[in-house]
Amino acid sequence: MKNMLFAAFLAALVMLAGCGQQTPPGGDVDEHGCIPSAGYEWCEAKQKCLRPFEENCTEELIGGDTDAHGCLVAAGYSWCEAKQRCVRTWEDPCVAGTHDYAWAKGIAESSSCMEKGTLKEEYTFNENSKTWWIDMEVANAPGCAPACVVFEENSSAEINWRCTGALPPSEQTCVSETTAEYLTLEDARAIAQASLVCTTEGTLKADATCNSGTGTWWIDIDPKLVRQGCAPACVVNVNSRTAEVNYRCTGLMQGQEPLPAINEGGSACTFAANGKTISLARAREVASSNHSICRSIGTLKMGEYLCKSDVGVIWFGITPTLPNEGCSPQCVVNVNSETADINWRCTTE
Repeated sequence: MKNMLFAAFLAALVMLAGCGQQTPPGGDVDEHGCIPSAGYEWCEAKQKCLRPFEENCTEELIGGDTDAHGCLVAAGYSWCEAKQRCVRTWEDPCVAGTHDYAWAKGIAESSSCMEKGTLKEEYTFNENSKTWWIDMEVANAPGCAPACVVFEENSSAEINWRCTGALPPSEQTCVSETTAEYLTLEDARAIAQASLVCTTEGTLKADATCNSGTGTWWIDIDPKLVRQGCAPACVVNVNSRTAEVNYRCTGLMQGQEPLPAINEGGSACTFAANGKTISLARAREVASSNHSICRSIGTLKMGEYLCKSDVGVIWFGITPTLPNEGCSPQCVVNVNSETADINWRCTTE
């Protein structure tokens, strides 16, 4: 009995000794200042003490990590060498432009583009031309995919219609290839009918054609006064919504003689119908300009000149690059519109 009591006494002493040496929770720290007894340990990835059962040491917090350039990788940023800054590529493409999309959109929103429609979210950047192409929502633009083009060089913007393919004939719409402005035949007829210059010439016919290259509707006219070799049309401009008469005096002509030579100084041609006058110098300028179709035929004979005041045109002789047997082409300058056309003056037997 004494032995049992002694053994129990010794066991109690051992337990008391062990309790006296145990460190209370929270009383110990490691080299990083973490308290292991409270469940904390050092996390190198996050550079802090954490409890693994509460927070994953390998988990990356959005926006919390940076790359060598200080960009927040987890937030979607990456270093752009071209722009020398951190960018989100879906918001600000890493291209060699000097501005970002927010800047380009601001320019577009304050430009004439907004007169035609609204901006879409889709856009591209053309590194070669340093232009931002922002897609647009535009009503009644058949065959076109317009975009507002912002130029970084001069901080300006303009609409590019990007019209492709032919329009269905049933739509009877004429689209200018240069500006992508459009005009229906119905509206063109209304403009022609309201034009004094066209209705004075004669009655509008049903026949009409669209010249997309010049952006014009050509509506045939049944003239009150028939002019030999001419087939007048009321020409309605798609862009300006204005109308004028083009006499199209380019048919077969009989017995043509060379145009007479005249002196340079003080010469002019006046259209008898409305009194409008064009100087010889201005007519030659129109005939020889880079936009004149006459230059594609041959060389102008500046000394050969004939004013047709009854139809309001000046004819200049042409030395054709490729001679056409039986024809003596002339450059015809319209006094009213100051535009040039070709009259082949092909003789008949």
